[in-house]
Amino acid sequence: MAEKNSQIIKLEIPSSMDFVYLLDAVITEILQQMGFDGDTTDQVNLAVIEAGTNAIKHGNREESQKRAYFDFIMYPEELVVIVQDEGEGFDARTTEDPLNPENLFNSSGRGLFLMEACMDSVDFSQNGTVVTMTKNITS
Repeated sequence: MAEKNSQIIKLEIPSSMDFVYLLDAVITEILQQMGFDGDTTDQVNLAVIEAGTNAIKHGNREESQKRAYFDFIMYPEELVVIVQDEGEGFDARTTEDPLNPENLFNSSGRGLFLMEACMDSVDFSQNGTVVTMTKNITS
């Protein structure tokens, strides 16, 4: 539940990569309204699109009857983004390190690394079907 000094924007999209562009438009507008600088806006945008892509492609396996859910909670000092899918989940601790030389040329596996690099905190819950990411305005 959000506190009184916050605003929430909710977005629900079908599990199709055709709708990922909506994330870009929504998160860019939110970040501009909150006063994030350009570099931080780019970082958060990348993290949110990665999380959305993971929810749609890996979580929901692009199954048309499933949805991806996004909560953007705007506080005076930070943005909290919660992304949820309807998939079976995964264990983030078992994901291969994308910086390991044997994984450098893999076609996937960098999304979680990018999310953690771009945000102040990233937390997986509900068997990996929910990711909560936080970015402080001052960071």
